[in-house]
Amino acid sequence: MQAHWNIFDPSLDKIREAIELYASLGLEIQITELDVSVFSFDDKRTDLLVPTKEMLNLQQQRYEQLFRLFSEYKNVISSVTFWGVADDYTWLSDFPVSGRKNWPLLFDERHMPKRAFWQVIKSKDRGGLNER
Repeated sequence: MQAHWNIFDPSLDKIREAIELYASLGLEIQITELDVSVFSFDDKRTDLLVPTKEMLNLQQQRYEQLFRLFSEYKNVISSVTFWGVADDYTWLSDFPVSGRKNWPLLFDERHMPKRAFWQVIKSKDRGGLNER
């Protein structure tokens, strides 16, 4: 499942529905290219030079929700991979809005872990994900 998602979409119910459908077919599920944009897809603004605190809070919550959901399906999800490491280099800067910076990853532009990173680590520490 290619996971170029944002802080609002798709809904957790839609993601759950897709996981359950693929699992019902006996398929191994991989979450690939995970990034969580701080913009909804239809948000076209270009005025921000840094993400707002609200955006970062919503992103942290979203990563937490996603990894809680993934842990529910750890027996059918074989891997989760991210589409980048840090916000200084991301394909989402300039897409889908030319001239707009985005901050979708777990490490900021200085390669420091964001609060969202710690949510992912907590899910692993709670036994939510298998180590491979």
